[in-house]
This record gives sequence, C-alpha cells and structure tokens, in this order.
Amino acid sequence: MRRTSNTKLTLLHVVLQLIVVTACVYAGYKISRSFQIIPYSVLPLPPVYISPNDLVEIVSIFFISHLGFYLFSAWIYRTPALRDSARFAGEYMFYLLGYTTASLYLFLATTINYDAQMVAAIGLFATVGLVILFALYALVSSGSIGRLFSSLFIAPWAIVKRLFSISGLLVMLYFVSPLVLGVAFVADRDTANVITQIRIFFNQEETTDWGLVNAVGDTVFAQPLLVKLNPVKSDELLVLERAGVLKRIDYPSGDNMQVVLDIAQKLGEVESENGALGFAFHPEFGQAESSNAGFIYLYYTNYREDGQTNYLSRFDISKNSVAEVLSTEQHILTMHRESSGFHNGGSVEFGPDGYLYIGLGEGVRLPELFTYADVFRAGILRIDVDSKGGLAPSQLKNGVTANYTVPADNPFVDTDAILNEYWAIGLRNPFRISHDPKTGQLWAGDVGSTIWEEVNLIEKGTDYQFPAVEGRVPIRHEELTDEDKEWTASVPENVPQKGPVYTYEHTAYDRAVIGGVIYRDGPYEELEGQYVFADNYSAKVFLLRTGQETVDSVERMTTADQFAQRGVSSVTQLYNGDLIVTVLGAASSPGGEVLRLVRAHEAAISNAKKGPKKQEAATADQALMVYNADGMKSLFVVNCARCHGIKGDAKGPDSEKLGVPVPDMTTPEFHASRDAQQLYDVIYKGGAAVGLSPMMPPWGGFLKDQEIEFMVRYIQELERSE
Repeated sequence: MRRTSNTKLTLLHVVLQLIVVTACVYAGYKISRSFQIIPYSVLPLPPVYISPNDLVEIVSIFFISHLGFYLFSAWIYRTPALRDSARFAGEYMFYLLGYTTASLYLFLATTINYDAQMVAAIGLFATVGLVILFALYALVSSGSIGRLFSSLFIAPWAIVKRLFSISGLLVMLYFVSPLVLGVAFVADRDTANVITQIRIFFNQEETTDWGLVNAVGDTVFAQPLLVKLNPVKSDELLVLERAGVLKRIDYPSGDNMQVVLDIAQKLGEVESENGALGFAFHPEFGQAESSNAGFIYLYYTNYREDGQTNYLSRFDISKNSVAEVLSTEQHILTMHRESSGFHNGGSVEFGPDGYLYIGLGEGVRLPELFTYADVFRAGILRIDVDSKGGLAPSQLKNGVTANYTVPADNPFVDTDAILNEYWAIGLRNPFRISHDPKTGQLWAGDVGSTIWEEVNLIEKGTDYQFPAVEGRVPIRHEELTDEDKEWTASVPENVPQKGPVYTYEHTAYDRAVIGGVIYRDGPYEELEGQYVFADNYSAKVFLLRTGQETVDSVERMTTADQFAQRGVSSVTQLYNGDLIVTVLGAASSPGGEVLRLVRAHEAAISNAKKGPKKQEAATADQALMVYNADGMKSLFVVNCARCHGIKGDAKGPDSEKLGVPVPDMTTPEFHASRDAQQLYDVIYKGGAAVGLSPMMPPWGGFLKDQEIEFMVRYIQELERSE
C-alpha cells in the first residue's frame, strides 16, 4: 500500500514539473517577444519571428523531452522528485537533460527559426519556476512558512553542489553543446555545411505521388512566364518569355520553335518584377469568320530612367511577320507608375462571360495617387474589349484608357470612391488569376509582403482588406502609413469584406505565391475540382482541397528542381487536360522550362533518362560561369531588391515593413565594416546564423556557390558604382 502511494506521489511530482516547464515555455515565448533576456551588449542576437503554430510545436517538443527524462528519473530514484533538496538537485539534472535535448532538436531537426533569446528565457523561467515549486511543496507538506523561505535558498545550493559532481559536470558539458554548435555554425563554413545536412536529413520532404517532366522534350526558354495552348491547334503551345518574346512551339515534341511577337524594345530594362507578365487569347481566336480571330491581349511594363509605364495592349498575331504583328498594337490601358518596378500584378484572363479580367498590384500608381477613385491598382478589373455596350472608360489621373467599355453590371459603377472598372479591391499583388471552367469562380494568388501569402476566391464587389489586413491578421492602425490610412478610409463602409481561403506564413523559401487553377476534366480523377498552385521561391506545387470557406493546410504535390529567382512563374491547365508548370531558370542564360505534372513513376523514368545529360549540362554551366555585372544585377534585383532596393540603397518596397534596419550597401561605412567573407556568410547562411536578422534568408543550396561569390563581388562594387 505504501509503495502504491509512493508511486502515485512520484507521478504527481512529474505532472507538476511538466506543468511548470510547459507554462515557462509559453512565458519565455511571450516575454522574449518584447524583452531581451540576453543583453545585446553581451551577445548581439537579432529578433526572430516565431509563429503561433511554431509555438505549439515548441511546447510539444519541450513537453515530450521533459516527460521522457522525468519518467526515467522516477524509474531510477523510485522516490518523489520534491521530497528533499538532494533528490530535487538530482531531478534538476534531468531537467537540464530534457531542456538541452529539446534545444538541440529545435536547432538540428526542425525548420523553426532558432530563437536563442526565447530558449534562454525558457531556461531561466523554468529554473526559477522549479525552485519555487520545490519551496511551495515544502510549505504544503510541512505547513511551515519557514520551510518555504529556507527551501528557496536550500534548493539552489543543492543544485550548485550537484553540478560539481562528475555526473553534474557531464550534464553541463551536454548543456553547453547547443551554444558550442551555434558558435561553430557561424564561425566555420564546413561545420555549417554539416549542420545544414543534418537539418536536411531530419526535414526531408516526403515522397509524393506526383512529379514534373519537361513537357516539350529538352527545349528550354529564356525565363518563360506563361504558357497557353493554341485554342484551335491542340499540338501548338504559345510561350511568353519575360523579355517580351512570344514563341510558338510544337506540343509535345518541342520542335519548330518560331517567334510570333517580339516587344523587347518596348520593355526597356527588365528588372525587379518587370517585363512581359501575362497574355490571353480572345474568346473568338482562330474563328475565321470573326474579326477577333487573331487577337491576343498582352500586359507588359516599360521601364525608363525617369519612370515606368504599364500597358495592356492588343496584338493581331495572325499577321505574316513579327514586324507586322508588332505594328498592330492597340493600347487599352496605359498606366504611369512609380519606378521601383514592384507589384505590377500580371494576369489577364477572359472570363466565361466574355469579359477581360486584369489583376493589378498595389504598385501601379504614382506616389501622389493611391485611392481607387484615382488609379487602377491593388485589385481585379473587368472590362469589355468588344465594346458591346455599357459605360465609357474611366479617365485615369496617371494614364490613358481606350478601346473598351465598362460592363453596366460591374459592382462599383454607382460608387464615386471606386472607379467603374473594378471587380474586386483590397489585394496586394494578384500575379496569377484564373476562372474555374465549370463554375466560373475566379481564384487569385495574392503575393504578400513580409509574412503572409494568400489564395483568394474573388467575389464581385468585395474588399479583400489590404493593407488593413494581411493573411488573416489585422494590421494595427498605428502601424499603417499615413497614405495607407487615407487609402483604407476612402473605401465606402458598405463594401463587403472577405479574407483568404488559404494563407501561409513565409519561411526562408516559401514566400511568393503563384496562383494556379481549378483542375477540371484531366486524366487524374482525384484532382477534379481541386485548386493546384505553387510558390515561386521554393518551387513547390501545392494541392488545396476546395469546398470550404477557409482552409488551414494544403498538400505538397511535388517540387521543381529550380528555385528562388529560377522558380515557378505559372500553373496552368491546357484545354486537353495537361497541367503545366513554368519555371523561370537563370536570368543570365536560357534555362527556363515548361513542365508537365505526371505520376511520380513517370517522372522517375523520364528524369532517369535525362539525368546524366542534365548533370553534364549543369557541370559545364558551372565551369563556364564568369563574372558579369549585368547578370549579377539581375540576380540581385530579383532576389534582393524587395528589401535592399534595386540599387542596394535600403529603399526596397518592403524595407520599412521588416521591423529591422536594412543596411545601405552603397555607403563607405557599410563596406568598411564588412569583408568579403562576412558578406558571403550572411548570404549563404542567412541572417540568423551570423547574429543578424532572420528576415535575411539563407541562400546556400538555392544559389550556386559561385553565384554567391559573384554576388559578394557585385555588392562590393555598389559603392564604386554609386
């Protein structure tokens, strides 16, 4: 009977300690968001973003780790942990083992940002909490206030004595191992590589039932943005390249590539998010009896030193030569904008109603013009390019509108605060939109800012709440700029508001959503009616199960083998059922691909046949790489300019939203304080690994080592170029 009672008491002590540790994990997280446990003067640790979902996982890791060690301790000692100071000191050693194991697991085996401030706070609070628990238990068991206060001194002294035993010293060596690994990770590249490989081993992506193969043989392109099947030729693709070239190619052989349209001279400099961004066939394309038989609608940017203009234009590609096609351009939208080049949007898609829908980002405006009554930006437009009736085009304050009318049933035609062309507002950068062929519903991938990406189901006349809300998180009013406050206040209160169907937080790699398609009538029945989309930077292709108003998680289908600036630019479904993914490839040379989604075993067979050839090409490409400032500028602008600015002057569109200072790379002070190795390390390992902000992601593994070396050289030359 006494043994049973003793066992119950021992288990009760385990439960009490787990409650304390779990509470201290939460407290450590909350307090370390606002206060530095380790003074910056002692160790300059940057702030680290930990999401609520990450916190749940962290709590679970610490709980499970301590549960295991506490149960092991109970089995060894067979006595309650809080019985006396000697027993408590022994129990504290097991606490340290659990704490260190949990810390190492966080560091080595998860994708969660390792926040040393939070981990230090957990250790400090849990130590204090366990000592207080010991004292409170002494009070309850003895009924003496004196025992309470004496225990507060006895317990720490007993712990110190135990630490100087052989077992205590061994525990302390284990306890400092995360710190040693952290320092080695920052100081030594070889160690960092080993740790990175360990992380990769523990966080390998699970194999899936899907893969990607080149849809057009071995043919590659110069940054393909979008692919569509010729509406009247099921064996012909049209591929739009970012530099303004539209090509036709036999499908699926990849033979007989021909240039249909070349507007490269109209684009000016193609950098940041500029270039040819999207195109659509007129619904009557290819119908010989129609005057629209040869028309496509193309959205592109024209960048100059003194500014930028975005165009939506119509071209007749039925003409006999490239020059003749170019001469048929008819401007529909001409929109002057600020010159950063970010957040242009990009999609132009005809809906089942025959009207043209255009996705525009919030950057398409001049600095002094930002409301929906002034300009087209941050939303979806709907226009009638056939001008079959309706209203005259609105007059823009930053451009020209022509050659279309506004459908009379557009939702804002009677709203003075919002121009008639708008179909929906409150989006940040809807780069890819598409209609469900069966239901007509409009879906959009909305590229976010520093934390959130969104997938939205677009409804007529709805406000999707940017910039007041991102993801599903309201932005505090005081954090909005004066312009954003005025902008959001200008939206009438009676406009209905809606949030995203799905939203995800940025990781080092998942941070630029590419809207996709609702899969219909293809060869894979299990995908019917589901939304397939991607992320540009990570090159992952995802499956979103539809049918619910909001979705909390999606399935990774597969991952393309080109990332970051080479990543996914579109997900489309051809009318023959094939699902196509385009990846940009390097900006410096043609390497972009048009890929087709297939079963995993088909992809394995196809890639095995091409594997040696592909590897030989990659090796040759690596060996032939030479430094080119223009190529590195393109690489820098695509990957770095959102935060660091196109010129490296810290004036990127997201720089003020990061919550940390962004260095001006054009100043002598910046270069005087950093050598080439330090620049290499922060690019390769990321900010968190070298004591800087984790908002700077690691590029090792995404960029080639030689590309990073060239990037360092380019950054060092920014001062001289200025």
